[in-house]
Amino acid sequence: MEKRIKELDVLRVLAMLFVVTFHFGCESVSRGIPAFNFLRLTVNYDFGNVAVTIFLMLSGGLLYKKYGIIPQKSLKEFFIKRAKSIYPPFWILNVYVLLSLVRHLVSDGNPFYAGNPAKLLLTVFGFDGYAQTLGFETYFFCGEWFVGAIVFLYLLYPLLAKIYKRMPVVMMSALLVGYGLQFVLFKDHLGLVSVYPATLILKFCLGFFFFEHLDSFKKMPVALVGLIVFVLCSFVDIPGVVNYDCLGTVAALGLFVAVFYGAQYLLNAAIADTLVQKVAKLSYCVFLVQHVIISWSQIGFLKILEKLQIGISSWGAFGMLWMTLLLILAVAWLLNTVSGWALRLFSGRRKA
Repeated sequence: MEKRIKELDVLRVLAMLFVVTFHFGCESVSRGIPAFNFLRLTVNYDFGNVAVTIFLMLSGGLLYKKYGIIPQKSLKEFFIKRAKSIYPPFWILNVYVLLSLVRHLVSDGNPFYAGNPAKLLLTVFGFDGYAQTLGFETYFFCGEWFVGAIVFLYLLYPLLAKIYKRMPVVMMSALLVGYGLQFVLFKDHLGLVSVYPATLILKFCLGFFFFEHLDSFKKMPVALVGLIVFVLCSFVDIPGVVNYDCLGTVAALGLFVAVFYGAQYLLNAAIADTLVQKVAKLSYCVFLVQHVIISWSQIGFLKILEKLQIGISSWGAFGMLWMTLLLILAVAWLLNTVSGWALRLFSGRRKA
């Protein structure tokens, strides 16, 4: 059994926090809450970009480390395991969509409030958020666009791993060219570059490369270079189209290297080690529930403060962020527990 690389869990938790702070900041701005940055934006990129890049690299790298090239006879087992890791909590949350269909049937006489009922297939397979990001109205409730993106990449993984193993330099060069061409071909839609397939595949496969060189990242000079790159991307204003995803990706690569090195010292503290391991297990469920909880909790907080006739300051919003984060973790833990129980129950019945 391979030893768990705990430093990667630190990166997972960090990316998870970036997702929460980014969406909390976005919701705060839309509701007129006087919140400061909250790790939402820098002069060049947003932290949602950094979080997704790190998550994609971790997903690709961990798969490559565990499976490498998957033999034809093992493909079915691989896809079943990936489905079990993604769909149970996602489907549990999307019971809400079924309840919404019933509510619209009762109130409007038509349950299909988002149009063609065939769109429900997008929700079943996790592509509803991704499709909505690209401009299609869907029966979307939870999970953001990332669920569809990761399903897409898992489906491609056997092919990508095989090509990378045989010709890594050619493959990564081709992916970089494909990524760069997007800034020319889609000049009018640069805001969507981060979700296009060429971008997702590049970041996923960067995980292959980084995981092949993890030992190099435990060296101080390499980590220092990564930290410098991250700081420059974060604080030096670099105008141009590279602000659309590119600089956020570079910042994420620098941060990945720097944090991977520094994590070994953080984990020397027993309490930090324990906390990171427990929270890291909830990262996917946090990803599923965070946006919905952020939206609902802000509405709730603001209504309570309005009734109490209390205004909200930047520090008050900061406190709201921490209360929201604790709520997200609690709901994610509950979802993880319930989905694990449901999966065990289903597996037990199949064996019986």
